[in-house]
Amino acid sequence: MLAPQTHRLVRQLMEELESQGDGLHQASQRLCQHLLEHYRLPEPRNDGADTGERLALAPWQERKAKDILAGSLLSRLYIADVAEQCGLSRSHFSRAFKQATGLAPREWALRLRIDRARELLASGDAPISQVGQECGFADQSHFCRSFRKLAGCTPNRWRQASRVGGTQELASS
Repeated sequence: MLAPQTHRLVRQLMEELESQGDGLHQASQRLCQHLLEHYRLPEPRNDGADTGERLALAPWQERKAKDILAGSLLSRLYIADVAEQCGLSRSHFSRAFKQATGLAPREWALRLRIDRARELLASGDAPISQVGQECGFADQSHFCRSFRKLAGCTPNRWRQASRVGGTQELASS
């Protein structure tokens, strides 16, 4: 919704445009002057907010967050708890973590769990359901869906390919 004065100036300009009168230049000038006076850009800030500096995690916060996330692979993960340990609000922490790593905290932790599952599948003969449990998944179905989404194949196919040295092909597809 336009302010009354802005609306009046725009109407005057429209009337001048329609009539192609001599007042077109003055009406345009008045409208531009009004817009520049009332709708100017915010003043630049020197606190780093525009450049994203305030959003980023400090190196110690990123290390601490990754350590906490890695240590909680088998337990319930609460992002608010990780954020609190880093001295940030949950929402600020989530945005800053994503800026620092390219992944949201839960996505980062999920990738870590899938990487661990890849190692277990390649190096052992444990049933897939057990590998899923050891990596913190509630059930085999959830594990298989998550694994397939990130690895591009099922856990069983990954295991078979790792035994014949074909996991590079799977990882690139």
